[in-house]
Amino acid sequence: MMNEQDYLGKIIAADADAVSYSLELKQDNDYVMDFYQCAPWNEVDGHSTVNSTDVFDVVESDMPSHVRTFLGSSNPMKFEATSANPADVQEAEDKTALVDWVIRNQPSYFRIMHGWIKTAEIKRFSVLRYDWHEEESVTEKEYEGLDEAEATSIKLQMLEDDQRDDTDINLEKDEIEDDGISLKFRITTVKKSVRVRFIPTDNFIIDRNASDKDDAEIIGDDMLVSKSDLIAQGFDESLVMDLAPSSARVVNDSYEDSRSQHANVNDPASELVTVSTRIVKIDRDEDGIAERRKVIYCGTTLLDDEPFDHVNYAMLSTVLMPDEAIGKSRGEAVTKTQEVKTALVRGMLDNVYRVNSGRYVVNTQVTNVDDLLTDRPGGMVRVKGDIRQAVTRLDTPYEADKTLQVIQYMDFARAQRTGTLMASQGLNQDNLYNETATRFDGVRDEGNAKTELVMRVMGETGFKELYEGIAWMLTHYQDSKMEIEVLGRQLIIDPSKWRYNQSACTGAGIGVSDEDVTTNATALLTIANQLKAQGSQLVDDVKIYNMLDRVVKSMGVRDTSVFFNNPEMPEETLRAQYEQLLSLAEQQKLALEQQNPLAQAEQVKAQASLMNTQIKEQTAQQKNELELAKLIQDQNQFNAQLQEEQRQFNAELLTKLNEIEAQYNKELTDEVPKVNE
Repeated sequence: MMNEQDYLGKIIAADADAVSYSLELKQDNDYVMDFYQCAPWNEVDGHSTVNSTDVFDVVESDMPSHVRTFLGSSNPMKFEATSANPADVQEAEDKTALVDWVIRNQPSYFRIMHGWIKTAEIKRFSVLRYDWHEEESVTEKEYEGLDEAEATSIKLQMLEDDQRDDTDINLEKDEIEDDGISLKFRITTVKKSVRVRFIPTDNFIIDRNASDKDDAEIIGDDMLVSKSDLIAQGFDESLVMDLAPSSARVVNDSYEDSRSQHANVNDPASELVTVSTRIVKIDRDEDGIAERRKVIYCGTTLLDDEPFDHVNYAMLSTVLMPDEAIGKSRGEAVTKTQEVKTALVRGMLDNVYRVNSGRYVVNTQVTNVDDLLTDRPGGMVRVKGDIRQAVTRLDTPYEADKTLQVIQYMDFARAQRTGTLMASQGLNQDNLYNETATRFDGVRDEGNAKTELVMRVMGETGFKELYEGIAWMLTHYQDSKMEIEVLGRQLIIDPSKWRYNQSACTGAGIGVSDEDVTTNATALLTIANQLKAQGSQLVDDVKIYNMLDRVVKSMGVRDTSVFFNNPEMPEETLRAQYEQLLSLAEQQKLALEQQNPLAQAEQVKAQASLMNTQIKEQTAQQKNELELAKLIQDQNQFNAQLQEEQRQFNAELLTKLNEIEAQYNKELTDEVPKVNE
């Protein structure tokens, strides 16, 4: 086994080339970011300083479609079952629901995801990191002026809360004072969850030869973390407090912000240190086989080291490059266009300025120069002799119209490269009204195709890695059931029972717009209704509901049950069946009254009463069956555990009451539960 210092030394040495590559990427990214922000570029005093906004325009024109697709109402990714096995299918549905719920319930979810997508549009890549996060928090609760009954009730409640796996409660103060009993509790809670973080590109490293994240020999990030946060994450307190404060500038949370090496509070626990996290392939046990390990260190101090057969990063690039983990960005594709257009626009404006404010040739011997230098409306210039020999305007040719033609060409070239709908600016203005609708639709469709390709790339790379990675984290670390609410329904999912290696897939960028989905689904729905009316077995209520579900989702509504009942959910169809039965009863009653309203009045009344009774009984039976199905599933286990749990609780309660009685020398109650032997 390699000793700790040699082991960490090898990792730091391997970092050197990866850090060098990271600095090269930083230069490329900063170059494009300057164009996006229209930073000063080749400015000359006395000349126009405007900048073209091509990079900004391309990025911002892409963002609405990306946000609508990946952050909208429908799930952008879906896990697919590997077989027709009902357990496999159910697990795929559970994974889709739970992983999407975990992502959407992240703190600052929209900001994180929006920043991830937008950074990939501007820079060559963008990164999210997902971790299994266990954080310990400590709170104190203090009660004063309590009587004996109130104190006993609070103690029993705290005793019940202390039984939870994630909570530890200690009684630190139990005193009788002049105004009553004072209690003080120290409550320690451990929160377990999957945490998703945006990693600034400047903090991310990967070896230059990696073709993807799983192929990388070393991959990781650097982050400024307070010593207090490290201790809360479970690192050794004495080891953390000895770490030297960071002296390096590390970007945090966004590409525009950074945190200094010192915190605002003058407290050692609040000092910031640079924590390096690396996923490396290394042979620590020296058996000749390199294993993947997760290493966390600060400077030359190793904080954590463990086998970790997963790369917990999701990398996003809008343009893929063959055999390279880092791709290109949409903004990078138009930087040269922006340079050329900036020069053209500046030259055009300078020309307009010179035309509007031309210079003059002056014969100083016959002209009063002071009058000429004083520029005021209606002012006069005194001359001697012929004015044509005194002052002459030095005309500047107007060239802006020719420059506009070149700018239109550059816009057309940019549109061809990126697929933005501004491609119509490249059409010849003399022939603009001769362009047919088909021609314009073709230009629009080409632009949409390029945007769809970008979304497909994003879905099949970064989003796929994120969804599958979070599913991996839940499978390996979530050891209990999770109760979540999805579209108004309570779901109980146990990730520890997941057994199938399913892949996430996306419907983004398949060449079908929301408008196409609605049109196609409506046409299919018409055909399905016709087949059902003919008694065909090619369609049923479930298939019709699936068509309606696609239409509703394309409208931006997540919950289809707002409009339609799911035939596979009995609780949704129950009310519809009840209303149908009521309608049938009313029709039968009306028919009988029309046949013989006098002779059969009592019979109709009796039948209607019987029908209503049957409807109520059927409704109650269906509801009870739904509840009974769930109760039967847990009944055997519940009965087996109930007696043991009751015995343990009574024993603990008796012990606590005896302690309280002994402390205050007073009997609280005559009805103390007995412990079953």
